[in-house]
Amino acid sequence: MKISIFLLIFSVFFASIAYADSIAIDSVEINPREIGPGNSTKITFNLENQGDKDLDNVRVALDLSSSDLPFIPVESAAQKTIDEIDEDDVESVTFTLTASPDAESKIYKIPVTISYIEDDVLVTQNSVIGLEVKSLPILEVAIEENEIYKLNQQGEITLRFVNKGLSDIKFLSVKLKKNSAYKIFSSDSFYVGNIEPDDFETVSFNLNFNSKVSQLPIQVEYRDTNNKLYKRD
Repeated sequence: MKISIFLLIFSVFFASIAYADSIAIDSVEINPREIGPGNSTKITFNLENQGDKDLDNVRVALDLSSSDLPFIPVESAAQKTIDEIDEDDVESVTFTLTASPDAESKIYKIPVTISYIEDDVLVTQNSVIGLEVKSLPILEVAIEENEIYKLNQQGEITLRFVNKGLSDIKFLSVKLKKNSAYKIFSSDSFYVGNIEPDDFETVSFNLNFNSKVSQLPIQVEYRDTNNKLYKRD
């Protein structure tokens, strides 16, 4: 019985050595770090052999199979193999990925699998990298309707706010600045909310002009899908 227990302990200890992670991702370089829909980026993995033996058939694979990942590998497949990485050496592999034209702006997690042969044993380790798709919001403002045809006439001016970008405009708020050229009878500020791409919202101000103005001094604030704040006058 004692011999059996000893052999079992020895086997577990040996297996833990054989499957120890000898490969480490020394660094990951992404250039550019942010990509727009339809654009490409290069991802370089620098792999370091931290073990005390040379490693064969080191394979790096990106798992892009999920329908939530809008990336396509170009110039090569989504996996690459290094024949050998010597002890204490660093080798690199580079992938080029293109984001689909309709990719949503956010940070995507891409599963990465690294496998290699050590002492005739296949070792596999998993990791994750983040890749950010970012599309700048494009807000266009125009007059949709004007009920005021002459000075000292009270009426409404309706403004149209159009999202001409590829990502959502979030938390849009609009403020009409005070001016001696007109008097505001409605609220001077409105919360619009979110506007999807290729969509619009309208805001109406009730005004009375006592002199001519070339444009209304509007101030807008909104955020993109990554919650970055934008302010425009």
